[in-house]
Amino acid sequence: MEYPIDIKNFQDAIYSICGITSIESGICQLDGIDSELLLTVDYAHLPIATLLRTKGGFKNELLAQFRFTIEQSEQGLQSLEFISWFIRDCARGNRKIQLMPFALPPVTPNGKQLGKTLTFHIDLFAEDIDDSLEPVFNEIKEITKTLIMSINLYDIKVKS
Repeated sequence: MEYPIDIKNFQDAIYSICGITSIESGICQLDGIDSELLLTVDYAHLPIATLLRTKGGFKNELLAQFRFTIEQSEQGLQSLEFISWFIRDCARGNRKIQLMPFALPPVTPNGKQLGKTLTFHIDLFAEDIDDSLEPVFNEIKEITKTLIMSINLYDIKVKS
């Protein structure tokens, strides 16, 4: 899939960190999603508790969601710890962003999937989005600049 450049650059920055094994993203309009819809399987990927607190999405609100996986190793955990700090720091800087774990049920009729479905979601909320995604892309561009600066500043191990 070909992503817009600002999305691709953010994904590339996250994926460059050693211990990150995959990343993908999507944008979802939250306007019109209410508490009942949140409980259906089609909306399971959304930050349910956050949206339940606001009784659904706001008018003209979008969610840019980045889903990534880590290797099951010390390096993977260190990378997750760094990304967790970075996202929390962004939120402390007044960005509407969060990091959440996501997993599927441990067992299904098709067998055990425990240990195989864990992913992490970076959720960036954008309000007052009308006709253009440019405000979202601009915010992602700024976050990417700060992420790259932090990777360099803290000498985070990256893939060669």
